Amino acid sequence: MYSGQEIINAIKNGSLVIEPFNENNVNPNSYNLTLGDKLLVYTEDVLDCKKKNDTRIIDIPDDGYILSPNTLYLAETREYTETEKCVPLISGRSSIGRIGLTVHQSSGCGNLGFKGTWTLGITCVTPTKVHKGMEIGQIYFFPPVGETNIRYEGLYNGKGVKDSKAYSQFEK
Repeated sequence: MYSGQEIINAIKNGSLVIEPFNENNVNPNSYNLTLGDKLLVYTEDVLDCKKKNDTRIIDIPDDGYILSPNTLYLAETREYTETEKCVPLISGRSSIGRIGLTVHQSSGCGNLGFKGTWTLGITCVTPTKVHKGMEIGQIYFFPPVGETNIRYEGLYNGKGVKDSKAYSQFEK
C-alpha cells in the first residue's frame, strides 16, 4: 500500500493523478475524497437488473441536503483519479460510518487504468445531512504484482455520477 508520502511522490512525478489534489487530505496511507455537488436517486419502486432504471438528479444546496433512510443515493467524488500504475481501493471514513452513513454498497476495489470520478452508493440509518465538499471517503493505492498488460476500459470511466449498467450484460 502506498504511504502518504508515496502518494505525494506519485502525484509529483505524474504516475498518479488526483484532481483537485489537496495535500491536507493526505493521511499516513490514504487520501480523503470529498463529496461532489449532486446526488442521483432511482425513481422506480422496483429496480430491474435487465433494464436501465429511471433516475433523477438532486443538487446539494449550499446549506446541505438531508438524506433519508431506505434510499440509495448515488454521488460522485469531486476528485478525478487516474490509476495507471496502482490499484485503487475506496472506503468510507470512520467518522462518517460512526454517524450511520455507508459510502459504498460494493465494488470498493478499482482497476488499473481507471480514469474518472468515483461513484458512491450512499445509504443512512437515520436522517443525515450531507454537504458538498465534505470529506466522505478514503482512497488507498496498491502497487500491482505481476504482469500489468490488462487495463480497465469499462463502462464507468469518466466524470459524473454513474447509475448501474448491470443491464448491459443482458445485451450481449
